[in-house]
Amino acid sequence: MMAPEISSASSLPLERLAEGFAASFAGYVVPISADVRAFEQRLRTEHVHLADSLVMMKEGRLVALALVARRNVTSRVAAMGVVPELRRGGLGRELLRRVLDEARARGDRSVRLEVIESNTPAVALYERMGFQVRRRLVGWEGTPPEQAVPLEEIPLVTALEAILRYGEPGLPWQLAPETVAGLTAPTRAFRLGAAVAVVTEAGSQELVLRSLVAGEKRRQGEGSRLLRALAARMSGRWWRVPAIVPEELGAGFFAANGLKRQSLTQLEMVSSSNPS
Repeated sequence: MMAPEISSASSLPLERLAEGFAASFAGYVVPISADVRAFEQRLRTEHVHLADSLVMMKEGRLVALALVARRNVTSRVAAMGVVPELRRGGLGRELLRRVLDEARARGDRSVRLEVIESNTPAVALYERMGFQVRRRLVGWEGTPPEQAVPLEEIPLVTALEAILRYGEPGLPWQLAPETVAGLTAPTRAFRLGAAVAVVTEAGSQELVLRSLVAGEKRRQGEGSRLLRALAARMSGRWWRVPAIVPEELGAGFFAANGLKRQSLTQLEMVSSSNPS
């Protein structure tokens, strides 16, 4: 039987990549869809480069893949998965070694990734391959109190300007301004005073808070007023903040606004691909 071969993900059409992506994450803690539109949006917003991403093929079938995102001299393993029947057979290790070798050859200074903390086999693999834990990422969910006050809906580009000016430095990849810049409808932005929020509608009953900055009036209640006004405007919705927020960031704010910390946590891990 032929051994799997590794090649660039750019050799396959998006439809096959989306299907292979879903297949390689079958049974995963977080469900992965084979929807091409959702897959394409992930590539775009997270700056995944298909030419630098890898697929592992066996007898014409995609059995593993590693999506690689790039910004400046930093690479990120945006996703890496193996089909269920071939897991724990060394394919993930082989694929990750190739990712690191190619990042080193490109001159990238570091490679980062996020992994669900309870996925102990994956955490152990990344540690064996030289990754170190940088921080824990957490999420929040619930229904904020409602406070009906007038809100201004603003263009996403206007919100991005505020995020760039007032946002926290060194945010995780999926919270970074570069990711927010790639979002499209059904994502919307709102402003109340100096505070700005970016929200994505995830179906008719759920809202995902993608970003919130209080502007120059931090810790003066501007952010809470904006969140509560949004809750009133979109009454009855369940609010979710994905587990991509540094553990030390905003815990008091979310708790004070009726959100509870999710049980799922992630670890952000980093490997220096070109130590100097």
